[in-house]
Amino acid sequence: MFKNTCSFALVIAAAGLLAGCKKYAIEPPVGFVEVSSHSYETRMKAQDDVGLRVHRFENVRGGTLGYWAADLVTKLGKRGYVLTNQQPARSKNGREGTRFDFDYTIPGTDAPKFYTVVLFVTDEYKFTLELAGDREHAKAYQARVAEITRELKVRGCKTASKICGGPQPPKLSSPPPDPIPGLPEPPEPATPAAPAAAPSP
Repeated sequence: MFKNTCSFALVIAAAGLLAGCKKYAIEPPVGFVEVSSHSYETRMKAQDDVGLRVHRFENVRGGTLGYWAADLVTKLGKRGYVLTNQQPARSKNGREGTRFDFDYTIPGTDAPKFYTVVLFVTDEYKFTLELAGDREHAKAYQARVAEITRELKVRGCKTASKICGGPQPPKLSSPPPDPIPGLPEPPEPATPAAPAAAPSP
């Protein structure tokens, strides 16, 4: 009996250690179901096909919220995403992040979409909380972003961290998108003709 009790206790302890390995935590918000979950990513879905994803990436030395925010906006802008809003965000355990709202259209279609991403950066990790779907649902879901974000816990801050307590990024804007292969380049603006030489006196 004692042996079985010890084995059971070891199983419970091991399960607790495994649960502690996850560096973020979030419960499915109202209206979402969890469709997959790993130590690095959780995906959820609403009935109107709006998707919610939390993704963990490794950070590198020197990687700040400002650095990764500029990197994110630049890369998305080159893919045709247009930044429409930027504002501070806060996680359930008090970490400061930044929220970005984008509009975009899938190339080759006329299907407008919305994409919102909240970025958190700690000493060890980068975290993104992403919401995306048809633009007709943007208003309803973007109104819930702060509420959903406040249910997310993120970890990876060191004691007296300068990364976790760093400033918000400056206001950013989307760069022009890269040309899509197969589509003609836009015409160059016409240069004005040089003025005619004045007649000799």
